[in-house]
Amino acid sequence: MKKKFTGILLCLLMTFAFVLSGCDLFPRNMSAYLNKSVCTITYENGDVEDITTKEYINAFNSYGYSLVQNGSEYEDAANQTIEVLVNRYVLLHYATTNNLVTVDQDDEKEILDDVYTSLESNLDTYIDEVRNDWDITAPGTPDSDSDDKKVVYTPYVPKAEVDYETYRIKLLDTEDEPQTTNFQNLDAVLEKFTSDAMEDDKTQNTLVRKEAYRRFISALKANEEGLGLSTDNASVLKRYAEDVYKTTRENFIITGLEDYYKTDDGYSTITVKQVLNRYKALMLQSKFSYEANAENYDKAMLESFDDVYYVVDDNYFFVSNLLVMFDDEVVGPDGLTQKGRYDNLETEYNNGYITYGEYQRRATQLAYQVVAKERDSKGNIIEGKTISIETLLKNLQEELALQTTDEGKAKVFNDYLYRYGEDTGVENADYPYVIGTETSKMVESFTDASRKLNDEGVFGAISGIVPSEYGAHIIIYLGKVENLFTISDVSTFNLVDKDIEKLTETKLNPLNNKTVFDKIFEQLSEDNYSIFENMNLNVLKNKCKIVKHESVYMDL
Repeated sequence: MKKKFTGILLCLLMTFAFVLSGCDLFPRNMSAYLNKSVCTITYENGDVEDITTKEYINAFNSYGYSLVQNGSEYEDAANQTIEVLVNRYVLLHYATTNNLVTVDQDDEKEILDDVYTSLESNLDTYIDEVRNDWDITAPGTPDSDSDDKKVVYTPYVPKAEVDYETYRIKLLDTEDEPQTTNFQNLDAVLEKFTSDAMEDDKTQNTLVRKEAYRRFISALKANEEGLGLSTDNASVLKRYAEDVYKTTRENFIITGLEDYYKTDDGYSTITVKQVLNRYKALMLQSKFSYEANAENYDKAMLESFDDVYYVVDDNYFFVSNLLVMFDDEVVGPDGLTQKGRYDNLETEYNNGYITYGEYQRRATQLAYQVVAKERDSKGNIIEGKTISIETLLKNLQEELALQTTDEGKAKVFNDYLYRYGEDTGVENADYPYVIGTETSKMVESFTDASRKLNDEGVFGAISGIVPSEYGAHIIIYLGKVENLFTISDVSTFNLVDKDIEKLTETKLNPLNNKTVFDKIFEQLSEDNYSIFENMNLNVLKNKCKIVKHESVYMDL
């Protein structure tokens, strides 16, 4: 199994999470208590495992505490934490004793890479702390409100495709790119980490890093206080790294167990019929729900379209937009920024000092003064590279006119959107904006311009420059909101294998590449494994003798 471990399941509690907060998890002078058992698991084959107080404390601080913060009583949070730990132990025992997941040499390297990344991540926390204490701004760190954040199109990576010869779902390789640094063993990880941390070329950055390393090691020592362990830096760091390695490797195995049960000789255990049945059920659910409640229907269409699978009328349509925001930093001769001028104009209109026509005329004039910053293919702003909104519109119109297909028009607009746009609501969004012919959640000028495009009904048509309180918009029309299949008679409605083609060919958003099939498959993949995991855990746990020692963990 050559798959980069990138995340953790709910049951995968990181035993090294305490260092992230830089605070102690272990009560002082309790070394004897840390090895007490909070739960004993006796497996069907006679193996016995104890969950220790130390493991429980770590798990509670990374999981149970969040439950308390959200209103749970300590007793409930404690028992849920124990349950998560039991699930973890049982799954690991099941996977390892049955050799269901193998960890080969390449996997070991990936795990070691993750250990190094974890160490660096912990050190970064202390680097931030040191910079804050020393009042140093991190180099190359943009202000949170800066326009310099990256904006880049990230195509969806399909996880499966339909084999039309057999009508089975084939799983696709979604592995991460190979790591540039592969360690041979844990000692190599520690050597590089320590070497990088302690390098000293007398620059401010290395001084900060050395101090962060000192604080990191101090925190590790504090968490081992009273345990009677060696206190030299190398030993303390190695014990911590061994814990990280153990947990990361276990997480890798449990993730591999999930993959094991999702795969059948390269094909998914999910069938085409399951995908079609799920989509059919969602369509019927939407139809019954929204035909019975027009208000909920309109709200869902405009606010949460992701949950709509059947539309009951043709009163809604899709649009997207390229937004270039008003400048809110450069002050003009009048002492105002572009945003300030627009705000003043809006105040005049709202107070009745000018007519709507005058307001629109002057707002449009302001919008035409907007200048867009250009970004490179990596989403970074190109210094000194700007273009007026008027020229941008002209260039976009010319390129769109050369396209003869809807797909070509969508691609051109998408390229412009990520090169110049600033609307975070459309960046890599599953769906475009939805506008109603009678209702809308968008600002008036945006809605009016969108409805004019809908009246014309030409896919890929764009508006002129549309002003709003945010800046200047160029809106693109992306078609009516329509059903993939029509339900004329609920009692006879059904989907057959060949209907899967429509799901695989229909994009959620014409500007992106994720399809309806991708969305439904993801839902089934998550739900099916959750169902399996719960059923499998129940079966496995019923074969175990699980004894919780509440008197130990309830007294903490």
